Amino acid sequence: MDLAFRIIWFEDVDEWYNTTSRRVSRYIKDKNFKVEIKRVEKASDFVIEKYQIQNYDLLIVDYELEKIYEPDGVKSIYGSEIIRMIRSGNFVNDVLFYSSHGFDVISDVMKQEGLQGVFVADRDNGEFLEMVKLLIDKAVRRADNLINIRGVVMDTTSEFDNKIRDLISIIWRTLGDKESEIVNDIKKKILKDNIKTAEKLNEKYFDINADNIDALLNERDFSAHRQARLLGWCIESNETLKLKLQEILEKYLQTDKEAGQIKFFELYNDEIIKYRNALAHVKNAPSIDSRVIIGEIDGKQVQFDKKLCDQLRKKLLNYEKALDAMYDYIESNC
Repeated sequence: MDLAFRIIWFEDVDEWYNTTSRRVSRYIKDKNFKVEIKRVEKASDFVIEKYQIQNYDLLIVDYELEKIYEPDGVKSIYGSEIIRMIRSGNFVNDVLFYSSHGFDVISDVMKQEGLQGVFVADRDNGEFLEMVKLLIDKAVRRADNLINIRGVVMDTTSEFDNKIRDLISIIWRTLGDKESEIVNDIKKKILKDNIKTAEKLNEKYFDINADNIDALLNERDFSAHRQARLLGWCIESNETLKLKLQEILEKYLQTDKEAGQIKFFELYNDEIIKYRNALAHVKNAPSIDSRVIIGEIDGKQVQFDKKLCDQLRKKLLNYEKALDAMYDYIESNC
């Protein structure tokens, strides 16, 4: 599982689906996940090969899916057929099988047809939503492990790196008189941080300009930490961008408006990069008291637990929205 909770939902009744799926979506979002629901309205159109079933966290299947009117009569497609198709493909996703006919009917169908590993619920009472929530909680518990959350952080922040590089490239062409000042900061405050690599990069990028800034950003030694720092300088160089950034940070990162100006780099470094670096080097081994410590951040030991997983997912989702908002604004106005 990554930052998205994915569901395939077989349901042909619009009103019930729209109301219920909104409630399910809210529950998932409260767990700090994005929601991706693929609704299948017509079971006859479902082609299993078009879906990567293994990537879905939950399948929700109605019993009575569709009636097809043919010259020789009416053919009904039932959810049990869909479940058999999925299980025959050796997919072991959690499946919730439900019906408006009640628990007993759907349970009997499941037994008669020999469906394995399927949860059942009555659609027309609170049982359905309660069962959905239990299955969501079950999937989230599986995701709250060190290996998974480390992968989520690494994958998501790699995407952030790409967005940050793109933002710098776009803004760079608007720097004007500020370019020489930022070039000087790159050389003095970034490239000379690491003396062994600084000389090589300094010689290679003796002149830094719009023609080679992308190449510099893609240098392995020009780390995510340095890229974020440079983006902060680029934004600071433009008063309009700086004000817009404050709006974005207040909206998506819930920064304190009364605290005054918040600088992107300091915030991003404290909330994302430090945790990324800690997770990149941690070993999946408990301490003597069975706690898993991922390292020290600002002099404090950071314990890996459910609370940290929730916090990291929330921060990643918020920064994803903030970076997307920055990109949309800058691309349209620079």
